[in-house]
Amino acid sequence: MLRFKRLASTYEQAKILRKYPVGNIIHGYEIKRVLPVPELRLTAVDLIHEQTGSQHLHIDRNDSNNIFSIAFKTNPPNATGVPHILEHTTLCGSQKYPVHDPFFKMLNKSLANFMNAMTGQDYTFFPFATTNSKDYANLTDVYLDATLNPLLKREDFNQEGWRLEYSDIENMKSDIIFKGVVYNEMKGQVSNPDYYFWSQFQQSIYPSLNNSGGDPKKITNLIYEDLVEFQRQNYHPLNSKTFTYGNFQLNDTLKRLNKEFILFGRRHNHIEKLLPIKLDKDITIWKDGQMDPMLPPSKQNKTSLTWICGTPDDHYETFLLKILGNLLMDGQSSIMYKKLIESGLGHEFSVNSGAESNTSVNMFTIGLQGIEDVEKFKGTINEIFEEVLATSFDNTKIEAIIQQIELSKKDQKADFGLQILYSIIPGWTNNLDPFKSLSFDETLERFRADLETKGDELFYDIIKKYIYKQPVFQFTMKGSPSFSESLETEEKVRLQGKIDKLDESDRKIIFERGKVLQEKQNKVEDLSCLPTLKLVDIPRQGQKYPIDLQNDNLMTRITDTNGISYIRGKKSLTNQIPLELYQYIPLFVDSLTSLGTKTQPFSEIENQIKLYTGGISTNYSVTSDPRTLEPTFNFSFSGWALNSKTDKIIEFWNKLLLQTDFQNNSEALKVLIRMLASSNISSVSDSGHIYARGYACAHFNETNAINETLQGIEQLQLIGKLSKILDDPERFQMEVIDKMIQLQKVIIGQNVEDLRFFVTTDSTTQIEKVTSELQKFKEEFNSVKTDINPENCIETDKYPLISNKKPTLLNFSFQTHHTALSKPTNIPFINKDGAALQILSNILSSKHLHKEIRERNGAYGAGAKYDAINGSFNYFSYRDLNPLQSLEVYKRKFDIEANDLNDAKLRLFQEIDSPLSRKSEGVWNFDHGINDEMRQTRRENLLDVSIEDINHVGEKYLNGEEGYEVVVGPVVNDKTIEPTWNVVNVEQ
Repeated sequence: MLRFKRLASTYEQAKILRKYPVGNIIHGYEIKRVLPVPELRLTAVDLIHEQTGSQHLHIDRNDSNNIFSIAFKTNPPNATGVPHILEHTTLCGSQKYPVHDPFFKMLNKSLANFMNAMTGQDYTFFPFATTNSKDYANLTDVYLDATLNPLLKREDFNQEGWRLEYSDIENMKSDIIFKGVVYNEMKGQVSNPDYYFWSQFQQSIYPSLNNSGGDPKKITNLIYEDLVEFQRQNYHPLNSKTFTYGNFQLNDTLKRLNKEFILFGRRHNHIEKLLPIKLDKDITIWKDGQMDPMLPPSKQNKTSLTWICGTPDDHYETFLLKILGNLLMDGQSSIMYKKLIESGLGHEFSVNSGAESNTSVNMFTIGLQGIEDVEKFKGTINEIFEEVLATSFDNTKIEAIIQQIELSKKDQKADFGLQILYSIIPGWTNNLDPFKSLSFDETLERFRADLETKGDELFYDIIKKYIYKQPVFQFTMKGSPSFSESLETEEKVRLQGKIDKLDESDRKIIFERGKVLQEKQNKVEDLSCLPTLKLVDIPRQGQKYPIDLQNDNLMTRITDTNGISYIRGKKSLTNQIPLELYQYIPLFVDSLTSLGTKTQPFSEIENQIKLYTGGISTNYSVTSDPRTLEPTFNFSFSGWALNSKTDKIIEFWNKLLLQTDFQNNSEALKVLIRMLASSNISSVSDSGHIYARGYACAHFNETNAINETLQGIEQLQLIGKLSKILDDPERFQMEVIDKMIQLQKVIIGQNVEDLRFFVTTDSTTQIEKVTSELQKFKEEFNSVKTDINPENCIETDKYPLISNKKPTLLNFSFQTHHTALSKPTNIPFINKDGAALQILSNILSSKHLHKEIRERNGAYGAGAKYDAINGSFNYFSYRDLNPLQSLEVYKRKFDIEANDLNDAKLRLFQEIDSPLSRKSEGVWNFDHGINDEMRQTRRENLLDVSIEDINHVGEKYLNGEEGYEVVVGPVVNDKTIEPTWNVVNVEQ
């Protein structure tokens, strides 16, 4: 069989080479090179457009999820964010599609499962993915016209970039303020401590690269004319890289590209190669940053050491550098983890740690956050490298890294094409050869051969050449209590400086401009020029994923898994957990993959997991029964491996679930708590609207109340509290270790009959093998006994809700806000009203909330979301400077038309029909109890929703209910305060 497969593969390669003969001209493109990559089941084709010199890379692969992207090299000339603002404004209308914001409007006229535009450090790209050929052609036209023929209207620059505007657009006596989508987005980014540290580090070591996203202090220096000139210089075919992936015909795409590109001539295109600072001696830089309220005052430093290590065009050396980073820093067995984090010197690696390939150099960084003694850190790093050079690397760990690389190639991901695009774009836009990135086997074969002949010297050479006793860049950020206040003061001074320069005519212009912009936003546009799919393009019959029920405890699915088995397990915790233990479950789950057993530290187990499997994970899930909405609570565990290694999954489950030793691994538990505490604030800054939504929903639904305890604000507060008792042995024993031991007995030690498994693999023989292995695991599981009295356990459907009915401020010292308004519906999954609410949420998001909250009020984003599983309707906004206005917008009634209904259905089915990875097929059945029949019923309900249904559910569930309001961020103009608001001071 193996010989046949190899012969078949050779035949396919010959066939594909005949399909793309080198030297052939296809619609103005010459085929330059062809690279078969059989290990990834793809062929790469390199083409050049003869007239303009534009490069095109096509990945031919039997994958229905087809991708198109156009990218431009966009060196930021300063920190005004001009590449980022251009990315936004270029999608606000084009010559062929002269409507406002065709990009967002196409979200409602397409079945694309992915549409986006992204600004990197020195490049901008515009990708989409779809399985529909008509949709692919439509979106290619829209993307090409948007990027090559944008209208770039001044009012779009004002809306998307920045502007001065009266806070009350109808009142010239109101205050003048800054507004703008990108301006608010980047203010929100600055509130994220991880982003701020990373951006300041980048600006310090690579000042020529500037800040492509934009520094809020500099964004307000950008003028419209600079934006137009930047587009003229950079958005040209010669400066572009186009990319296609999938099984659609390449000829059709090249024909479209050539039609656009022949309108441009070839021109001189000298793009300056940006370089970092010259690091010929040690350099040290200190800057102020945010305080982290979850950490002690003495631990408010973040620091890193960076070495410049060659250039990315040496592909093999760059590969070695990344392997070295993995050896030194990845996992608990790594020397850096042991010496820096496990030792207590710092809480967690800094966000810039690791090997990174920038525009023209490779950088290797080791950093820590939550550190007290910065000088000690530098000395410790030197000592570590001396030790590394004096000892041997663990061959098992090296082999485990190789195994992970090879396994990742076999694991078939639904977004495989996008992952290829993301991996090559940074280098390709800097003229690195993408074929080298695709030649996995060639690189690995060379690495194995060098490892055999050179051994540890392979890595010692890299360390001596670039790191040990070489010039180093040290960047440190010290937490400042006045940091947030200083940002506010700077913005006020900058704003006042602009206001002071205004005369009366300027003020009138600002006033009139605001009214014109508002009128434009209110204008009903003719969208007939936009290409669109129809509802008939949505199949009425959905994709089925047949599941075999081997017995009451085992579901299986046979599909093409490429020789891999995916095994999932879960154990019901419904009605089995004492109330006081609920909040400790996330820590318990994380501990299982962090602590180790009585006989083996987790560092050893971790290496073995990577050597034999693709990964082992533990988790929990709280969801609602799709028929009754009653909460179901499960502890879950999973793993995947080659078919021949599935016994190892069971072996590791046995170790982690049954043998984890909390009492004798208390120091490792403390390290874990410190790490969790150090990332809390960044998580809220990035996803504050999700925290707001979760807190609001916890007022009316037990499932959501449990989720709030496990992953919401209550969980942040618990971790913050526990991080403060780590040096109190008695309290730590009582409040942490004892709780973990209790949970282990509860979760592992009772009701083995509640165990359920789901196996996805590629043969009945493999199913039989795994079934036998699972039976042995169940027998081991049953050997653990609990001493928990069932009477002390709370019934899950009686879990206490948040009782305070007032609007709530979750008080954080951010620069922007996040909001939520949530309303209960109490509708199960297949109820027809739920389908109408799902459609309504899409209409409100795309037609109304986007316009009112993003375009008018300048928030970075807003929308409505119906949770069909848990029965709640939610409005939200994020990075919002006008949170109270957003809460009022949510309460308005909006007119809905027939076209809105069709658009919303198209947008909804983008997600419903998006491709699944093999391992995800059928998982809804196992996780939520939603089978193919229920999915089909809901599909038909969604397709059949009428305007009358929309009006009915709007009146029944939304207009009469006040809902629960939550704002995340600082106090708003002395309005979100007691006694009218419930204020939760999370940072205290």
